[in-house]
Amino acid sequence: MDPQESATLSQALDDVMARTFSSSLGAGERRFLRNLTNRLIDEGSSVQEVLQNFGRSLKSFVQSKEYLEQRRFNALLKGAQREALIAKDLVRANQAIGYELTLTSSKLRSCSQWRLYDPAERVVDSSMNEAAPSTISLDAVAELVRQSEIDFKTLRQNIHQLLQTRDQVRIDEVLQAFPAKQGLGSVVGYLSLGARHGQVTPLPVRVSWVGADKVHRHAHVPSVYFLKEHEHEFV
Repeated sequence: MDPQESATLSQALDDVMARTFSSSLGAGERRFLRNLTNRLIDEGSSVQEVLQNFGRSLKSFVQSKEYLEQRRFNALLKGAQREALIAKDLVRANQAIGYELTLTSSKLRSCSQWRLYDPAERVVDSSMNEAAPSTISLDAVAELVRQSEIDFKTLRQNIHQLLQTRDQVRIDEVLQAFPAKQGLGSVVGYLSLGARHGQVTPLPVRVSWVGADKVHRHAHVPSVYFLKEHEHEFV
């Protein structure tokens, strides 16, 4: 690739072609000598491309930490070889060791043995049978709905009933008069109604209820007061 060295090589080739023995060379040999410089450049480009690819691959190999796995694999392989050298004096090559290794194999079949899949031959039965009449009652359905959603209507009625004889009532007093039928759901419902229509104070109060699993539970919640002046909001 150096211009001066390239000129020296070209002059040397011309000197070779000018010698008397060159007249005995064939046409192919003469052509090879005349194009030697270009051929060396082409081959040098191929070598340079290989070196660049090798450099990129080596960089990727190092960045991906694959060399660590390769190093570990080599260490395991050398360890296995050392163990094999120790075992060769203890175990004969034809000695039975009580272990069978099943070799993998492939099953070769002719294409003519395969049959095309015909979906019409395996039609799924899409008919629908009539279900047996349900024995569940409307009361049972209402109970399921009541357990899945907070019964705000009943909670409002309970508050309204207590406000008929009192100027104010606190959330724990409501739960004492009307136990939480929906457990924690009823407590959450009273807190929600108190936040919208009642008066909330930061002083905590203890409330209790019985869950669906018949376990008594209690919690400390903000004091919520329902006032008689807002009685109309619970109708």
